[in-house]
Formats: sequence, C-alpha cells, structure tokens
Amino acid sequence: MVDGKSKEEFLPYDVVINILKRLPVKSLIRFKCVSKDWLNLLETTPYFTQQHLRHSAHNNAFLLLQRIPRQPRPLPFSSCLIGPDINVVCNPRFADIASPAAKIVASCNGLLCLRDKTALSLVNPATRQTKQVPGTTLFGFHYVGFGFSPAVNDYKIVRISMSVFDEEDQIVVLDDVRVDRAEVYSLTTGSWREIDATNLRPLCLVSSSVATTGTIFWLATMTSDSDTDSEFVVSFDIGRELFTLLNGPPLPPSPTRSYSNVLVVYNDKLAMFRHYIIGNFESCSFDLWVLEDVRNHTCGGPGESWVKMYSVGPFSRILYPLSIWRDEIVCREELSRDGNEYRGVETVLSLFNPLSNELKKLPGNRDEYCYVPFTYAESLVPVGNIHHEH
Repeated sequence: MVDGKSKEEFLPYDVVINILKRLPVKSLIRFKCVSKDWLNLLETTPYFTQQHLRHSAHNNAFLLLQRIPRQPRPLPFSSCLIGPDINVVCNPRFADIASPAAKIVASCNGLLCLRDKTALSLVNPATRQTKQVPGTTLFGFHYVGFGFSPAVNDYKIVRISMSVFDEEDQIVVLDDVRVDRAEVYSLTTGSWREIDATNLRPLCLVSSSVATTGTIFWLATMTSDSDTDSEFVVSFDIGRELFTLLNGPPLPPSPTRSYSNVLVVYNDKLAMFRHYIIGNFESCSFDLWVLEDVRNHTCGGPGESWVKMYSVGPFSRILYPLSIWRDEIVCREELSRDGNEYRGVETVLSLFNPLSNELKKLPGNRDEYCYVPFTYAESLVPVGNIHHEH
C-alpha cells in the first residue's frame, strides 16, 4: 500500500530467472502450474534451459556411477549418484526408463545415452523423459559416442562399426579388427545418415568415448611392423561431422616402462592419463596431459599442444585413474577377497586430490562390481527434437 493505493507487486523477469535457475528440476516441474508465463518459461524458453543447465553444471555436478557385474548375469540396471559433499545422494530409479541390460554410453547436459545391445535411447533422468533412437543399417561390433555442438545447436550420436568378418574367406577375424563404416544420428532431424570414415579404416578403436563441447574422442591403434602398435586419438567434430586423427602426448623417455592411456575431460578440454605400473605390480604413478590447442592437430601434427598438468605417485598400491570430477581424480582399486585372488576381486573407489595428495574413499561397500563413472548435472534439456532459436 503506497499513499493509500494498492500497487501490484512483481519481480523483474531477469530476477525470476536468477531465482528459478538455482532450483532442482523436480521443483521446477511442479512450478509449471503456477501460471502460463511460468509454464512457457520452463517448457519453451531455451534461454532459461541454458541458464539452469549452466548453474547446475557449475554448482551441482554429481558423480554418476553405473555398476556392472564382472560376470554376465541378469541383474537390473544399477547406479548411484554422489553429490559434491561426497555423500550418496540417492540410487536413481531407472527401472521404469531403462531396460535391465542397458549400459550408459555417455552423459551430456543432463541427458544420458543408453545402449542395450544394438538398441540406443536418450534419457533425461530428472524430467523422466525418454526417446528411443530409430534402428540403423550398421550391425555387429561397434563403438558409440554422444555429445552436443553449440555451433549447430544439436545433440548427435555417432556409431562406428568395426569389421571383424573377412568377406573373401567368410570367416571372423579377431586379430585384425578395423573401422568399417560410421553413421551419425541428429536429434534435430530424428534420423541417421552415413558419414565418411575413410581415414579411420586402418584403425582399431580401443576405448569408450569421451566428449567435450562440440567434439567426441576415442583412443585407437594402428597395426605396424614393429612390436608395438601406433596409438592415436580419433576426434569427431559434431557440428561439421568430420573425423580427424590426433597424435597423443610425447612418448615416455623409457620405452620399456609399462604404461596405459586413459582419455578423460579436464575443464572441458580433452585430457589423457598416462598410467605407469612400477615393478611387478608393486606400485603405480600417473601423469595428466591436457590438449590445449586442437587446431594445430588437424592432420595429426606434432604433439606440442599437449601440456603436462601434473604427475602423481608413486603410490604404495595399484590405483587406476578413471575420470576427473570436480578437479579430483576418480580412482579404482581392485582387492583380492580375503587375500585369495582365486575367490574373486572386489572394487574400491576413491577420490584423489592432486594438490593436497589426499586420497578419500568414496561411499559404498567393497563389492564385485565394475564401476563406470560419469559427470551428471540435472537439466531441463528435452529428449525430443531440438528447436533452433531464430
């Protein structure tokens, strides 16, 4: 009441957005019934979806762990969410939106790409929306990647099939697996189309995919006449739908030192852990290399753009780096049950802080599962066709 007259109270539009973007998706879904303006804001305003996603990813990024049995057995889809305070937030209920045999391929902007044998689907666990991806003409053994390109405002799935069948001799050849064909699915068009993968055909992919904004990556090897195969990074530009081969970081000075490479994402840049086993599996250490400038690598050029961020270890145990979450390293340790390696292996997950050298066990019991980690943030991103802003 001002001077005896009532005055309508309201909040400026940008203030409303600044408040609502901080709320969980479950609350926002309830708020759709407040008014038509809020319904339009929460359902059909890409700007708000982007603002909410940006805030969620920066402040409330979860560690999503999928449990996978070491031995094939009919267990239901199993996963857990770990929050920023390193506590288990919940065990997500995927039973009604994911088949029991589904595996998570990738997590991007609140969407999960799931794979069940050859069938693919997209899921937003926060909104409970699902979308079955149409079938494809590529069958057999294949690798899948999923990501988003702001350049074309589109989410895409790329599938790379591997040739394991010698058509001339009509036999399966497992010691000479190479890339055969590739195709891409666009969420905007809702359809698949085959793309050129000629430059990948001498290669064999050897890792799951990781994705930065606009690009998907895999590790690959090329068979050579020497005792060791040449290793490359396959890069897929989501917007331009182009494959590129990149060299990895410089080779270690001691070629006899046993190591393996693990692709991860560091501050939305491609990174690679180089993991060293010391002695007869007595201890380990690893380096983190970050690719600072992809533009110098369009034709597999020199590796000067790889920058070593840090080296950690040696550890008094064998830790396997899996991913990076909130600037800390998600590690796996495998322990023999009751000291008897023939009675089974149990998995322990930890977080290692490379600045403080602190190793913290993640919540959960030692068990017989393998764990696949993903960074996940709640969002309102729809699994339906993307509508471009004009």
